[in-house]
Amino acid sequence: MKQQHFWPTLFSTSFSLLALSTNAWSAPALEEVFVTAEKRMESLQDVPISIVAFNQEALENLGISDIKDLAAQVPNVQIGEFTGSPTTVRLFIRGVGQGDVQITQDPSVALYMDGVYIGSSVGTAFETADLQRIEVLRGPQGTLYGRNATGGAINIITREADPGGLRVKQNFNVGNLDLFRSTSLVNVPIKEDVAAVKLAYTNYSRDGWVDNLGNGDKFGIEDRETFTGDFHWTINDTQELNYQYGQSAIKDTSRLSQALGFNRQAPAAGLVVFENPAVDANGVPVEATDDRLRRATAFDEQQKGDVQIHAHTLNYEWQIDDMLTFKSISGYRDVNAFTQNSQVPTASLQGIYSITNGLQDTSFNQFTQEFQLLGETDTLTWVGGLFYYEDEGEETNNGNSNGSEGIPPGQKFDYTSTENTSLAAFGQVTWTPPQLGDSWHFTLGARYSDDNRKAFRDNNRVSFGFGGAPNGIPAFQANYDQDFSKFNPGFTIDHDLNANSNVYAKVVTAYKAGGTSQRSTNLINFEQGFEPEELTSYEIGYKADLADSRVRLNGALFYMDYSDYQQSVPTGNNPGERDFVNIDSADVKGLELDLTVAVTDQLTSTVSYGYLNSGFGPDTITYLGLDASSPTGLSPRTDQLTDDLALAPKHSATVALDYTHSLPYGSFNANINAQYQNKTNSGVNEPTGYLDKRTLLGATLSLSGIQLGAGYGELKVLLWGKNLTDEEYFIGNIRQSGFDLLGLSYGVGTFGDPRTYGITLEYEYL
Repeated sequence: MKQQHFWPTLFSTSFSLLALSTNAWSAPALEEVFVTAEKRMESLQDVPISIVAFNQEALENLGISDIKDLAAQVPNVQIGEFTGSPTTVRLFIRGVGQGDVQITQDPSVALYMDGVYIGSSVGTAFETADLQRIEVLRGPQGTLYGRNATGGAINIITREADPGGLRVKQNFNVGNLDLFRSTSLVNVPIKEDVAAVKLAYTNYSRDGWVDNLGNGDKFGIEDRETFTGDFHWTINDTQELNYQYGQSAIKDTSRLSQALGFNRQAPAAGLVVFENPAVDANGVPVEATDDRLRRATAFDEQQKGDVQIHAHTLNYEWQIDDMLTFKSISGYRDVNAFTQNSQVPTASLQGIYSITNGLQDTSFNQFTQEFQLLGETDTLTWVGGLFYYEDEGEETNNGNSNGSEGIPPGQKFDYTSTENTSLAAFGQVTWTPPQLGDSWHFTLGARYSDDNRKAFRDNNRVSFGFGGAPNGIPAFQANYDQDFSKFNPGFTIDHDLNANSNVYAKVVTAYKAGGTSQRSTNLINFEQGFEPEELTSYEIGYKADLADSRVRLNGALFYMDYSDYQQSVPTGNNPGERDFVNIDSADVKGLELDLTVAVTDQLTSTVSYGYLNSGFGPDTITYLGLDASSPTGLSPRTDQLTDDLALAPKHSATVALDYTHSLPYGSFNANINAQYQNKTNSGVNEPTGYLDKRTLLGATLSLSGIQLGAGYGELKVLLWGKNLTDEEYFIGNIRQSGFDLLGLSYGVGTFGDPRTYGITLEYEYL
């Protein structure tokens, strides 16, 4: 695999710029950043959380239009698709995340859209038409964000409809791989300064970059449409209401998951037949390689998915008086998805079907209601609230598309349904005693959660193993019904060193509810399920605006103690038949540094760094796996655990340089950015796959504010490029013992995008 090393050069160049003498600076103060991380609008520098925020300008410069585009932009944060499922996103913060995405298990990082919690990872690769800000909260957020924020939280905030005036925006984006994106937006006041409607439509498509020499479409096609309608009403001087309806259609194909190495001497290697093999650019047959393939042969028809999302959000705010504000946040979201989860689609077992080719129908709907009461006096700032959540989900696996395993094509044979409810009460109060000079702030928070999780599984089949032979797994029907409750306290001390800097120390707790596995192959394991996981975090931090606010330095040191870590393990006869178990203990130590410097009035530099040192208490894990010779059908299995948690690279960093120069006809901007992370394992059971170290270089050049004449709006032209050095890097790499038996000695890898580039033309009328 190619390894380009532009990051060290850019990193050293950036630090050289930061070393300029303050006496030579003529730069203005850095712009203050405001966030809603603690349910109210505050300066980022005043919030005792390790947080990174991107405003609209930064999002455009970095080419971020959906949540996956955040990948590698924030150190200690991993965002990527679930292997084989392009529209399902996995989120990891500080090594805490959801390794195996199932409707019977919750995410570990809370995702919010305009204040509404999104409870399922399925369909989260949606486009957003009018982003205002994205906030990434690193570390447990168990008080204000709830039971599924053990890793942290991500807030996506879109722009509201604005009754202040007419706004029209049209954006066209074209690039290689036949990329085309069009975003049309119009904001129309119904009554000036009182009510407005905003409509936005995005149409996005990109061709796959791996040709399919077999049946069906290319690998890695992206095809998406998004429509949003916003309504804003300023009811009176103290009340306002915002309603948003969103609709998304996602019709992507899965990326190629290719065999990385093949050992014909392995015990069961004869079952894997590479017929009609992939070929390289010169037409030379390729069996398996750790280089990124551009051509492959699908033995099963490669199909487009069909994910339909409908979402409603209603936000109401009432400023009762100068001290009290009431908020109501209501949300409903409905997802109906057909997806093809295809693993090693180029490896044919006896020339019949791929190793894993699940055609899945998923339906998921959720309703959330949150009430907040915010207050503020001279010495107290507080928020209290109630949160209710319910969801229902169904998933059916239709088997392989060509009728293998003895199942007629399209027949549903593997069904799981879920029904979950959660009720929580939370509160957080900050006391600033005047006796200590108003420079000390003591925050006490707590949340009580009560959860019920139900699941039903109909495994109405006799499972078949590799090569199409029955593997002895009996059909069964089973129910799961468990209640969980947890009290999560948190305490923070924040001290203002002066008007521009502060330090904080905090102890916070969070938990994630238990559940069961929709891929379980045994009634006992399914009904037993797994226990909640809990996390306690100790953190100290420093935030400062220095050198007349031309330097912003934020840092955090943390230690997180895990108990009952939830882990997916293979309990059947192949890697896809799995249950969840709890690992007694794990811990994560690390730090985060974020530095921004206005080097001159035209040049700004940003450097961010993350370090993680993680590990498990035990060296091994023992669980019950399938054993047809046992009276119960199960017997103990023991796996060796990895030294580090999954997707927790020891070192990760980003560097960016922004240059802006005013011109007579507009403004010129140049941005160059690089993201680095070192090698990290993708799982916690040995043997495991690894994501090699990578350095991704991106850049944008733009001319903005080009006036078309008085009252005619303005233009913006932007050239952009991502992964400019065309680095080959994994976003997924699976290796398990079952693969070793089949001769896939290096596992199954999924590669990230090759070099992409394009041009954006934008017109806006304000």
